[in-house]
Amino acid sequence: MPQDVEFTVPLESRVSPDLPRARRHHLAWVRESGLLHGQDALRRYASSRVADSAAYGFPYAAGADLDLCFDLLGWLYLLDNHFDDHFDDHFDGRLDGRLDGRPDDGSGARPAAARTEDAVALCQDLVDHLRYGTRPGAGAAPAVAAFADCWQRMGQGMSQEWRRRTAHDWVDYLAGWPTKIADRVLGVLPDPAAHLRARRRTIGLRPLLALAERAGHYEVPLPAWCSSHLEGMRIAACDAIIAMNEVHALERDEAAGRPNLVLSLMRHQGRARPEALREVAGTARRSVETFLQLRAGLAQLERDLGGRVPELARYADAHAAWIRGYHDWGRTAPCYEDVRRPG
Repeated sequence: MPQDVEFTVPLESRVSPDLPRARRHHLAWVRESGLLHGQDALRRYASSRVADSAAYGFPYAAGADLDLCFDLLGWLYLLDNHFDDHFDDHFDGRLDGRLDGRPDDGSGARPAAARTEDAVALCQDLVDHLRYGTRPGAGAAPAVAAFADCWQRMGQGMSQEWRRRTAHDWVDYLAGWPTKIADRVLGVLPDPAAHLRARRRTIGLRPLLALAERAGHYEVPLPAWCSSHLEGMRIAACDAIIAMNEVHALERDEAAGRPNLVLSLMRHQGRARPEALREVAGTARRSVETFLQLRAGLAQLERDLGGRVPELARYADAHAAWIRGYHDWGRTAPCYEDVRRPG
């Protein structure tokens, strides 16, 4: 375990038995979508197994449903690397090709202002697709065309109401990236509260919980979905995953000069490294406890809503799957191991 920190996650450990087949499908989709080019890039991506987190976060999914989850998780990880400009950190080599479709001059370096402009433009193209349904043309950026494919599959069988609220979650996720990139360009290490607010947007859990509804073929009724009870459950799950991620990624972030909650506590609050690590681990523990308390209170929420709402239990299970699934996948994920291997 990175940093020798163990997390207490008293939730059932599960993984989809369809993982091996879905992994093969996903690698073919990545190649065909143009997100990666060249055998070396594909080999490095395959060895990272970043999209395997889909089988842990959606353990009940199989077949085409799990394929969609794999493809969307792979897209998210590749987009995250493109925005953060740290493909090397995950895959031990440069990205062969650019997700935004712009020419790669082979130098591996772009001015900070240009990277910021590229990221904002790519975010806007994705937002336009979500808001206006603009169809990617022949020259569309690979990231936009790949997302359009995933978004079309996500909406199959789902209501217009679900598509509207899920589009809002995706737009909020994308809108969080320009702020994160600008802070990085300016060399800003946000204080712990600001860092956590930003991470709640760019961690991407909210749209993934919507994907859980799609993969499970159900929808949470809008009055329940909008309730402060379920919002609290989403925040608790999000904070638990963020805290675990900050510990898993600490060495990688520190080596690359990127913000991290542990580093923020050390800088802004004068915490020693072991103390900061304990505090972040404590955030994960308290967030899991909060989630468990809220899940236990779903019966009262049902009564408040005026009757039985079976979708609530399935939605809570989706949160539990992601909390435990991220814990299990993140403990041994190769993308976190590479930075600690001796050179």
